[in-house]
Amino acid sequence: MICAVIVAGGSGSRMKAAVRKQYLNLGGVPIVAHTLLAFDRHPDLDRIVLVVPEDDLKRCRADLLAPLSLAHDVQMVAGGRRRQDSVFNGLRAVGVPDGTVMIHDGVRPFVRVSLMNACLAGVKDTGGCIPAIPATDTLKQVNADGVIVGTLNRQQVRLAQTPQTFFLDLIRGAHQLAAQRGFTATDDASIAEFAGERVTVVPGDPDNIKITTSADLMIANGIFARWHANAPGQPD
Repeated sequence: MICAVIVAGGSGSRMKAAVRKQYLNLGGVPIVAHTLLAFDRHPDLDRIVLVVPEDDLKRCRADLLAPLSLAHDVQMVAGGRRRQDSVFNGLRAVGVPDGTVMIHDGVRPFVRVSLMNACLAGVKDTGGCIPAIPATDTLKQVNADGVIVGTLNRQQVRLAQTPQTFFLDLIRGAHQLAAQRGFTATDDASIAEFAGERVTVVPGDPDNIKITTSADLMIANGIFARWHANAPGQPD
């Protein structure tokens, strides 16, 4: 069993837009629609769980899912207060005891099937695998006063992306442990690490950006135009 949990439960406050960022227009359809279509293309995927704000469940069924005519049935789940809570809700909704799950940000619409495959291959080594890209800027560590206290070796630093891919029982157990002990993290690899698990890293994709701000949306429109310049559809 291979499932995808697509997390689109955020409020999008940093975007400062009239609607939540996952529903903003990209090439004529909502951002999260592109993400759903990307996973729908994967030939080995069995199930998709989409996590959205509870208030949006009815609207998403009618206005988001119905027009897409996806090959996969999509199970809708209400999100939580934090991303971590939303992911845990999605994991519990999968409903099977084992398998592999790809956890992906709903506002990363440019995820290639080839990247999914790399994560699905990498997860076999340790039970956890994430895509990540090298840091290219010099990285400074600062204190609470904004004073530099050190310079990090960027050769040992990677910028994490999604889909973060895990054996289902491993990441579900890690989330359960984090909830019991009050541990908070901004990504699922951190939760797996907290639980003592090892996580493999595979090369990420510079196009696989997370659309969080209006500047990100401008970049996304450029990527969309480049991807569709010669032919419709998504590069593999």
